[in-house]
Amino acid sequence: MTPWYYRFRGYILGLLAVILLLTPGTGAPILRSESIIAAVLLLAGATLRIEARRSIGEHTRKKLHEASELVTTGIYAHLRHPLYLSNSIIALSAVIFHLGFNPSALPFIIVVALFETALARAEDRFLQGKFGELWEVWAKRTHAFWPAFITNTEQNALKRTFFTAFCADWSTWAWLTFFNLILLLKKFF
Repeated sequence: MTPWYYRFRGYILGLLAVILLLTPGTGAPILRSESIIAAVLLLAGATLRIEARRSIGEHTRKKLHEASELVTTGIYAHLRHPLYLSNSIIALSAVIFHLGFNPSALPFIIVVALFETALARAEDRFLQGKFGELWEVWAKRTHAFWPAFITNTEQNALKRTFFTAFCADWSTWAWLTFFNLILLLKKFF
């Protein structure tokens, strides 16, 4: 059975984003060390997300768990949950950009990390139930959020180009662009 929080994951992350927007920011100038670190994190998270989508192949957003195959190639040869990790990195970039390095950022970071970890665990349970021993072998050699540097002849078998992977996530990029524009506007007004 799919957990309720998995079915509503986009709404939950959206609610956290709105709460972040409603939280008073640092009001500091745009060109500061926190902004540079946030930009680097945003780029790293987006790159990781695109690489994951390149490996997955065809994918649609659904409220229920579905998987026609266990993807263990590309970035998934090194990491079990690159999409959840990319979400966490992108969220961290927004928190740092908006709040900087101060104690008010910590609750957001903790909540997002716990939420993405819960999603990853729910997905692990689903995949283990569906793929059994195949999942167990893969899970033993790949960590959930920390890359495992292994040699695998199939690790580079990508199903999409960079462009098609980017386009497959168009709604995510639209949301992130809108959200980051609002964060930028808050810095100036």
